[in-house]
Amino acid sequence: MSDLRRRALGGGKTPSKRASLSKSGSKSTSKAGSKANSTAASRHGTDDEGAYDSDGSVWRYVAVPAVPEIQDLGLEADDDNLLCSFGSLGDELRNLEDVPQTSSWQEELGDRIVRITDKDMRKKLATGGLEEALLAYNRLLQSKFTSSELQGKTNNIIDALSKSIKAGKTDKESTLACQALVLTLITDVDCTTFGEFNTPLQRLITDHESLVVKTAAIHALGALAFFTDVSTDDIETIMDFFHEIVENDGHNIGAGDDGATVAAAIEEWGLLLTSLDDAEEVTDRSAEAFVDQLESTEIEVQVASGEVLALMTEKAYREPSSEDEDSEDDHGIDDEDFHNRFVITPAEDTRPPIQKYTVYRNQPHLKQILTNLSKSSTKSVSKKNRRTQHATFANVLHTVNFPLHGPNYSRALDLEGREQGSRLEVKVGRKGIVKLNTWWKLIRWNALRRFLGGGILVHWQENPVIFESLPLIMDAAPTNHKKASGRVDRMLTPFD
Repeated sequence: MSDLRRRALGGGKTPSKRASLSKSGSKSTSKAGSKANSTAASRHGTDDEGAYDSDGSVWRYVAVPAVPEIQDLGLEADDDNLLCSFGSLGDELRNLEDVPQTSSWQEELGDRIVRITDKDMRKKLATGGLEEALLAYNRLLQSKFTSSELQGKTNNIIDALSKSIKAGKTDKESTLACQALVLTLITDVDCTTFGEFNTPLQRLITDHESLVVKTAAIHALGALAFFTDVSTDDIETIMDFFHEIVENDGHNIGAGDDGATVAAAIEEWGLLLTSLDDAEEVTDRSAEAFVDQLESTEIEVQVASGEVLALMTEKAYREPSSEDEDSEDDHGIDDEDFHNRFVITPAEDTRPPIQKYTVYRNQPHLKQILTNLSKSSTKSVSKKNRRTQHATFANVLHTVNFPLHGPNYSRALDLEGREQGSRLEVKVGRKGIVKLNTWWKLIRWNALRRFLGGGILVHWQENPVIFESLPLIMDAAPTNHKKASGRVDRMLTPFD
């Protein structure tokens, strides 16, 4: 994927000064590795890899804020809402029924822990044997809440995983160890501190030759910073690290123009943003980089950037309160402008949200990019990706215009004459649905799905760490539910 920021809609775009500097600094290396990188850039949309491929598609799930009222993101392995596949390794991780049934799962887990932690056993195991042990360990930690089974064993497990992360014999071993580390720590968060892994993971991201390992390490770093006890200063430092990756198109970590690596950094930056109460400073220094990435040629980078910009907008505003009635605050949206944006005039007491700070100063430029993306008909983009692109950026544009309207906002009126509002509902298996009516909820849900896969329901119900990160109420799934057809009540327009 050369020129990551090249306009996806076609037509000539003069590179920005930053982009020009990035290109000039990496021109010689980009040409030399163009064939290898072009392979990496074109494979993320495939769902049918037949063998493990270090292609950056491992350990990724993107739940697009698409138009249908209910998104089916259940336990099924083949999911139409996958923007890009996990790759064959990810399919193995999600295929929970593959866990051997010859003994109880507790015995199976105990055996895998011995194979991973015992020094003599690790030496005897062939490379494939250790990978198989890690794979089975990850499956079991995904599908079960194993806190009691790990009790007293976690430190030894962490030590063994650290060895595989730092000096794995294969890329697959290192990648599996990254995910195993996250799964272990969210199961037993008291076993260690984040500081032990911050530097090693950043070094892995910077120095490892494999793009797929870099991507897995980025996801691990973001997840560990989110789920362990980390100070706000440390979180912002890690966000700045991810921001540099995004701003430099991955060149600063040896992953120049690799879509999966850049998208991973954007996604984890967004996840950490959800944990900040005051996001003004990080927003001010990072927003431009994400706007630039809207012009990427990679759909996964575009979508991740759009979702993060919507989240940044959401966090920059708040609902008006009674204390604002007599305020001379200049940061609110003009009342007349706000009411003119509605097709149907809202109630007289409807007041615009209060802006706490500015997300991106050139709003006309941002809205034009989002409008173009929501209507793009570029033939080089597949029909499925174009549908994803249109739905995503219609939703993002709507939030930019109406900052407190969440994903999949419906302008259709209910029986009381009120707009239905954000209707993104996620079907969890066959048991129920949860409502993701804000961007922060959607981004956290996506993060949970990335490493828990189909086991998200088990952990959400039994693991307090997971539930506290996304305390939603699950409603019963409609008995007559049919998969959404993609029809909407009214398509969003640039000024919706």
